Amino acid sequence: MGVRHVHLLDPQLVGIGGHYFAHDQQLLNELLRRGLPVSLYGRRDLEVKAVGDTEVIPVFRHDIFREVGTDPVVWPMENFTRVNAEFLEDLRSLDPTRFSRDDLIYVPNLLQNQVHALAEWITSLPEANRPTLALMFRYLNHAMDYVAKRQNKEMIAMYYRFAVRDLVARHPRTVICADTTELCKAYQGITSTPVVELPNPMDVSAILASQGQRAPNARPVVVYQGHTSPLRGFHFLPEMIQRCQSLRPRPVFVIQVQNRDKAPGMGLQPVIDLLDKMKGPDVELVDGALPTADYLALLARADVVVLPYTPTFYGHGSSGVFTEAASVGKVVVACNGTVPIRQGKEYGLGVVGADQWTPAAMSTALAGALQRLPQLKAASEAGAGKFRTDNCARALWDKLLGAIPTLSNA
Repeated sequence: MGVRHVHLLDPQLVGIGGHYFAHDQQLLNELLRRGLPVSLYGRRDLEVKAVGDTEVIPVFRHDIFREVGTDPVVWPMENFTRVNAEFLEDLRSLDPTRFSRDDLIYVPNLLQNQVHALAEWITSLPEANRPTLALMFRYLNHAMDYVAKRQNKEMIAMYYRFAVRDLVARHPRTVICADTTELCKAYQGITSTPVVELPNPMDVSAILASQGQRAPNARPVVVYQGHTSPLRGFHFLPEMIQRCQSLRPRPVFVIQVQNRDKAPGMGLQPVIDLLDKMKGPDVELVDGALPTADYLALLARADVVVLPYTPTFYGHGSSGVFTEAASVGKVVVACNGTVPIRQGKEYGLGVVGADQWTPAAMSTALAGALQRLPQLKAASEAGAGKFRTDNCARALWDKLLGAIPTLSNA
C-alpha cells in the first residue's frame, strides 16, 4: 500500500534564513509534484507562517540542540530525561486523528534527546493512527568540539543506542536515516540498526536559470556563507584575508555574517570586530539570515566557495553550502578529512583540500585554488550535473519511499 499523506516534523523550522527552511521547502515541493498531500510542522515561535501555499503548523517549543543539563557529571542524563519529556509534551499537543497508518512521518532533524519521546508518542497512538516513521540523523553531536571536551560525553552514544533500539522494537515500521556515508557507518555502529543513506538536497535552480547571463568577475570572488560558527572556521577568516592580500589578482572576500547577535556567546565577537575593520574594496560583509533568492545570488557571485570547517565534526556531517556549491559547479576549498573533500573527489569536482585545519593551511589551499582556477572551474562544471542528480529532493524521496515496503507490517 502506498503512502497516503506525508507529515514533515521539523523542530528547526522557524524562519526563512539558513538551510532548514530551504531544505524543508524543496522536500515539500517535490512531494506536491508527486501528488502527495503534505503537512508541515515547525516551531511555536515561527517567523514564517507558510511555505508556498502550505501552512506551517506550530508545535515545538525548542530547537533540537536545547540543553538543560547543569551537573558536569550527569549532564547527558539530565538532557535526555528532561528534553525528551518536553518533546513528548509537544508531540502530545497534536490531534491523533490527523494521522493514519498509511501516512509517513519524516523528521529531518533529530538528536538523541528527542528519539525516546517519539517512541513513547507514536506507540501511544491508536493502531489505526500510527504512521510509518522516518528519522534523519544529520549530526554526530558528541563529536562536536565543544561537546568532546565534556566529562561523560560517551553517554550520548549510549542514549542513541537505547532510544533507537527501543523505538524500532516497539514500532518496527521505522526507518533510521543519515545523510552521509560516514554518518551511516557511525550510527550503524552505535545502534546495531540498519541506517539508510539519503542525500542532503538543495535547490539551485534559480542559479542555473541565470548562470549564462552573468559577466565574469573582474577579480576572483571568494565567498563564505551560512552559519556563523567556530565549527565552520569563521574565526579563520581575518587571517585568511590578510594572507591572501599579496595574491595577484587580489581576491575579493564576500562574507555572510548570519548570526552577528550570537557571536559573543560563541567567542566570535573579536572576529566580527576585525572583519568590520577590514570592510572595503577587498572585503564585503553581508549581514543576517538571507531570503533564499538573496542567499543564492550571493553564491552565484562566487568563483571560489571557502569552507574552513573542522574535520572533527565535518568529517562526518554534511554541508548544505557544499551541496549548493557543487550543484552549480563552483570551486571549493575545504580541509582534508571532511565530507566535502571526499564527496568532491568522488564526483571529480574542483575541490582543493588544506593539509591541516589552521588559517595558514587554509590560506595556502585557497591560494593554490586561485592559481588553478580555470582548470578547477572546468572540473566542477563538468561534474555538477551528476552531483545534482544524485543530491536532489527527487532522489531523497525515491530512496526513502523505496525503503518503506521493506519494513515489517507490525
